[in-house]
Amino acid sequence: MLQFFTRRLAFLMFVVVGITLLTFVISHIIPADPAAVVAGPNAREEQIQELRKLMKLDRPLHEQYLRYLTGLLRGDLGTSVRSHRPVRDHLSQLFPATLELTLVAMILYTVVGVPLGILIAVRQGTWVDSLTRIAALAGVALPEFWLALVLQLIFYRQLGWLPSGGRLDVMSSPPQQITGLYLVDSVLTLNGQTFVDSLRHLVLPAIALTMGRIATLIRITRVSIIHILSQDYIRVARAKGLREWTIISHHALKNALVPIITIIGLQVGWLLNGAVLVETVFSWPGVGQYAVTSISFLDIPAIMGVTLTVAVLFVLINLMTDFLYIVVDPRLRP
Repeated sequence: MLQFFTRRLAFLMFVVVGITLLTFVISHIIPADPAAVVAGPNAREEQIQELRKLMKLDRPLHEQYLRYLTGLLRGDLGTSVRSHRPVRDHLSQLFPATLELTLVAMILYTVVGVPLGILIAVRQGTWVDSLTRIAALAGVALPEFWLALVLQLIFYRQLGWLPSGGRLDVMSSPPQQITGLYLVDSVLTLNGQTFVDSLRHLVLPAIALTMGRIATLIRITRVSIIHILSQDYIRVARAKGLREWTIISHHALKNALVPIITIIGLQVGWLLNGAVLVETVFSWPGVGQYAVTSISFLDIPAIMGVTLTVAVLFVLINLMTDFLYIVVDPRLRP
């Protein structure tokens, strides 16, 4: 097993290097001059050329790429053009907010998607099956930003039940920082009021982030459970008089977990990407909103830092998914 993960990790390292090369090339294809952005709109051409030399943008591309890789090995993601601060500092400050939103959305995604998939598999061909699939497909057709705006209109403006954005109310203070996740830090510091406040602010963004993707999990779960329920050992279990719920929970679900884990693992990465639009609509102070702001200011180092961070996380999630395959299904062990 160690050899298997060593090979996988080596392969993923090649993937990460490829991602760095791709982001570097794209940053130089974009018709924008970082030196001109730093110099400002009123800078003279001589000033821009001097900045290009200081930033070493006049060097050959292969030298610039090697310098970029060397910086990455030191943990240096570059310096933000807009704030003149290290991109690493921005990401370390903002990433906990994005991680918290993604984790809550992932929990909601799994808790709702898997049971609904099992339900419509057991009720295959009934009105429950048809209605659930239609509702799930309707969720796929709704763009995330549009759904986010509708949720704000209904639950904030019309009903006044939930806040429109941010992580906390204006008059609330963040909990003592331990992990950067407000829900976790509130529990660790026994701050119930902040926990409730942060949870209320998470509801709408998490729903907007989850709704458009949950249909995929429902369909995969439904197909997997239906396939398993048609196997001979399930018929034997029923012939022995086992209750249907026992058959599903102890036999069918366990053997249907591999495709379910696959889609859940992939969706974690897509949820991180989808957070860009959702964070912008809900003024969520995370990496997604930072990326949008950086794009509007043509902050190339910040854009590359966000892209590389999300890509590396996607790769690590795939590695964890491979590990879970082996845990849940011993037949896949090398």
